[in-house]
Amino acid sequence: MNNSIKRFVVYLVGLFISIGYLLFRYKFLKDVNDFHKEILVASAFAVIISCLTGIVEIAKAQGKYFWIALKCFLLIPNKKVYVSLSYLLRIKIPGEEKYFLVKGSKINQYQPVGGVYKLVGNKDLYKDWKASPKADGKNPRDLRFFVDAKFLPQIINWFYSRKDREIGVWREFYEELVKTQILNADNFKSIRAEFLRTKENILCKQTRFENEVYHTLIYDVFQIELSSKQSKEFNKLFKTDNFNEKYAFVTEDDIKRECFDEHKTRIGQHTKYIL
Repeated sequence: MNNSIKRFVVYLVGLFISIGYLLFRYKFLKDVNDFHKEILVASAFAVIISCLTGIVEIAKAQGKYFWIALKCFLLIPNKKVYVSLSYLLRIKIPGEEKYFLVKGSKINQYQPVGGVYKLVGNKDLYKDWKASPKADGKNPRDLRFFVDAKFLPQIINWFYSRKDREIGVWREFYEELVKTQILNADNFKSIRAEFLRTKENILCKQTRFENEVYHTLIYDVFQIELSSKQSKEFNKLFKTDNFNEKYAFVTEDDIKRECFDEHKTRIGQHTKYIL
């Protein structure tokens, strides 16, 4: 993506030079010889057409990320960006307008099951993009790190290529619900997950971490399709205890308000993405 932006800058410079020459030629130049009339003017118009065509093609190829790439490359190349690339699981109880959330392990709030993707294979984002992990990062293969803004367009492009990273959602489901014995392992040996959408929050101003200027958060949202046995188990949880120190069943309104239990218990802001 950086190469595309470099080409864009070259096209832009060529465009300005050609337009500047034509303005000079027709507004200020008095005695015009044939070299100007037949060669330079024609060349200037040809360059303008070529540059405009190139700019349009680059903008179309990059789509909605074009202006983001331009901003990162030209305006904020060395600003620190915190990047988190993760997935959220929407678990809705059949027959009930209730969503299943779990207690956060780091923040005192309830939130969807899910977490950051991990690297697989030999990809080294610390070498490729000079990234640095979070201070409390226990696993350097988590896709949660700090990076200079100039690398962000490459990272977004790589993320959507789905190469060298997790693409499944079972790991977090197992760790948060099966391994913790909230759910019976016999009924949850596997799950079916339907991809719903991707939610992005790119280059939002934040100051949560030291030296950080921007956040870039990307969430893939999946819906868990429960089998009959799995549905029965969630219904049993709901009827037995719909709110405890491990999990909670909440309504859509609760999620929109970002709290429940008479406003005493917090729901994570990102939970709204599962609605």
